[in-house]
Amino acid sequence: MLRRQLLLSLAALPCVALRARAGPKLSVQGTAGQGMPLFVALPADDLSYTLSWEGKSYTPTRVGSELRCLLPISIDCGARSTLALKSGGAVVAERDVPVKPVDYGHLSLWLPASTMNGYDDPQNKADDEAILAAMSGKGEPDWGGAFRPPCDAPQTTAFGQKRIYNGGVKRSWHKGLDLGGAPGQTVVAPANGKVVHRARGVVNGNTLVLAHGLGLYTVYMHLERIDVQPGQTLAAGEPMAAVGGTGGFAPHLHWEARILGEPVLPKAFYHPPAAWA
Repeated sequence: MLRRQLLLSLAALPCVALRARAGPKLSVQGTAGQGMPLFVALPADDLSYTLSWEGKSYTPTRVGSELRCLLPISIDCGARSTLALKSGGAVVAERDVPVKPVDYGHLSLWLPASTMNGYDDPQNKADDEAILAAMSGKGEPDWGGAFRPPCDAPQTTAFGQKRIYNGGVKRSWHKGLDLGGAPGQTVVAPANGKVVHRARGVVNGNTLVLAHGLGLYTVYMHLERIDVQPGQTLAAGEPMAAVGGTGGFAPHLHWEARILGEPVLPKAFYHPPAAWA
């Protein structure tokens, strides 16, 4: 029921296809909801541009005759946010973007003491920081079309859920989605990508990170094994790992999509704008 309600709420969100009234023609596409990505493009010229969004600065990448940039809408973004295009520090185009709130639901969990202790291990923080450090680059997009599921398995936990652990001992929110694959089941690259991080984490277990360009990364956790190496380039659908339960969890695949470190809904890339597929 929760999954059905979430799908209905996402379907009701407004799709953004806006153009700035002044300066370069600024095209913004995507679903303007919390936890979703925006696909921004403008004609390429001889000027240098930056995009200001939710207090952060992003540099577009030249792709053919356009400059393109992926922008994350944070899970707690307010009802409106301003997108500003700047050149030489001056605003040359600006757009007020209404952002729809999304109720991703809540979940109470009970985990073994050994797993809970892992969250407090200083190494766990270092594991997470190493993942974020691997997401600093951008590069041209080469994901090869719409994403596919990395594992042929049903979704068991949704993205964005607010979580309460062991009656309130710990609170967080789910930064990816879980697929209930069987132990040893094959995990494939959901799109073309490059391996930029491979590690064994205290809570994350065997972890893999792929770069897809324009600051888009995908993360895979709790893997039984990893069959690829950092620096290796993968084609969409290419086997790269196996489902596991490392890190103290029952076997499943935890899958994240992040734009320069900010989590967004992975399923948003199943149906990107036509020009971006």
